[in-house]
Order: sequence, then structure tokens, then C-alpha cells
Amino acid sequence: MLTPVERVLILKGADLLKDVAPRHLQGLAEVAREIEISKGDVLYEEGDRADALYLVVEGRVLLSTGGRTTSEVGPGEAFGTWSLVDDSERGHRVECIEDGLTLALHRDEFYDLAAGDLTLLQSIVRLLAKRLRALVTERPEEARVEGEGVEKPEVVVEAEAAAAAAPTVDPTKPPE
Repeated sequence: MLTPVERVLILKGADLLKDVAPRHLQGLAEVAREIEISKGDVLYEEGDRADALYLVVEGRVLLSTGGRTTSEVGPGEAFGTWSLVDDSERGHRVECIEDGLTLALHRDEFYDLAAGDLTLLQSIVRLLAKRLRALVTERPEEARVEGEGVEKPEVVVEAEAAAAAAPTVDPTKPPE
């Protein structure tokens, strides 16, 4: 069984929690569950409900999408990180390839604790904002929010429609 200090240090290894001060991780460390894994165990399938972040303490797991290996995760690494903030379906399958131990942090327990810890939430929002900014820099054409900068505002559309409906005057012809 892991000590509370070990749990905090392991949680600190998750990218989403890396900037959170240890004292704010203590509550999360208390509710995180240790799960022993054995070679061949499937932790979750592609399409399953995303409900927990996992951190590998010992052993290794294989992540695959559509039957194709996408990543191998070992001690000190996390997977399922977005499940803390997004309740969509899992985008990959996870199978244990080497016996070990994971630490699982379930979203509901995370929210229960985070609801009373503004500093924890601020740290996570800051990290998400950094990731979003990096994505915007990498792929600006995909970074628009709800068509921002692509669709014309309704006022402009209405003004253009009114202008198109108005009779046009040819400045080269004399008035009739």
C-alpha cells in the first residue's frame, strides 16, 4: 500500500496535475484507488465511458485505437487524463502488458474535492488554457470557436441583404 506522500508524488506526475501544489493534491491522494493489474487485464475498452484518470505506479500498459497500438505507458506516466474534465467515450483500449499497480482518480471524487478547492481548479484551468494556446499556435485554422472569424455577424448579413435588395445606380449613366 502506498503512503499518502507517495500518492501525492504519483499524482503530481499526471500532466493535468503537474502544476498543482502538493497540499492541494492531498485530498485527491486520499480518494485515489490503488488497482493491481496483471498481464492481459483490460482496464477499459475503446468507447467505454471515460470516468477516471490512471497513473502507472508499477508495470506497463498498452494503449490502442482501432486495433493499432498508439502508446505504451509505464511507471510515472498517466493515461485517461481528459476523463477528469470530459465525460465523453474513451478513445482507446488499455491492456496490461506487465504486472503492476495503478492509481485511479475517479472524476466524481475529483469534482467533489475540487468543488471546495478554488486553487486546485485554477491550476487546472491554467494548464488547460496553456494547452489550448499551444493548439491554437500549432493549428490556427482549427482553433476557431463556434465559427469565430468564419461566419459573418448577423448584423453584417442583414446589411448586405438590404444593400443587395436596394436598386443599384450606375454612376456612368445619366439619371432618367
